[in-house]
Amino acid sequence: MKKPMFAVFDNVAKLYMAPFLEVTDGTAVRAIQDAAKGDHPFAKHPEDFTLTRLGIYDEESGSLNQDSKADIIEIKQLVGE
Repeated sequence: MKKPMFAVFDNVAKLYMAPFLEVTDGTAVRAIQDAAKGDHPFAKHPEDFTLTRLGIYDEESGSLNQDSKADIIEIKQLVGE
């Protein structure tokens, strides 16, 4: 099965966090909204993070096609400022 792979880019550290799989861009956004609460760094410094689709991961072959790599949303748009 092929699924989109995402990671959050830390604009201050200039690094991607650990990647994760989701079903769609929308479910990835929802997962980040759920994480961006309380004492989480996403909630404390939302301007520092961007959700990025890294590409499409093929669970059968283990390959990652990065033709669809794109920034999805800045975390500050999800938590408000």
